[in-house]
Amino acid sequence: MRAGSEMPALDEVLHYLTGILHLVRQRPDGFRWLDLSWRGLARSFWAFAWSLPALAVIWASWRLYFLGRMPEGTTAGAEFILKLLLIDVVGWLLPLALLTVLARPLGYAQHLVTMVIASNWIAVPFAYATAIPFALALVVPAFSALSGLLLYVVFGASIVLQYRLLSMCLGKQALLAATLTALFVLPPLLVGQGLQVALGTLPS
Repeated sequence: MRAGSEMPALDEVLHYLTGILHLVRQRPDGFRWLDLSWRGLARSFWAFAWSLPALAVIWASWRLYFLGRMPEGTTAGAEFILKLLLIDVVGWLLPLALLTVLARPLGYAQHLVTMVIASNWIAVPFAYATAIPFALALVVPAFSALSGLLLYVVFGASIVLQYRLLSMCLGKQALLAATLTALFVLPPLLVGQGLQVALGTLPS
């Protein structure tokens, strides 16, 4: 691996994602594929940058959805996209912040670094999987109902996989893993919805 905390190259990202795949398949050897050092923790936040192409597809699709349900003459330019970027950054960091705050009270502080690193990297395939139904809606608007159904499938699968990942990181403490999975799902949804309303990115 390269020294420093620069953005990981594609081969490194694929290496980490192989470890994530092993972990969601409940294979403990997956930990050996991850860099679980403090350096690895810092570099895991580059996962957001690796997710940007997928997020850009989602933003483009949402922009068309927004414009299609607003009065004629409504604009949604660079500022609109920046608002969506802000919402996604908050949605990414909020559960990690809560995970950190609750680590000592809930007794999983020794697993915190591992969970943050693993959760950052699993977010990359989650982003690209989520982009698929949005891309479908963008390219073939007539398939919007199918896109919506596919989005629910992806969302449900991501919850299951997040739970399986956290369970491995916590030594298969099922109840705690379920609690922390809810933390990764509910606060971003609620805060994201509030930010959408506050920033004006929801059709009115």
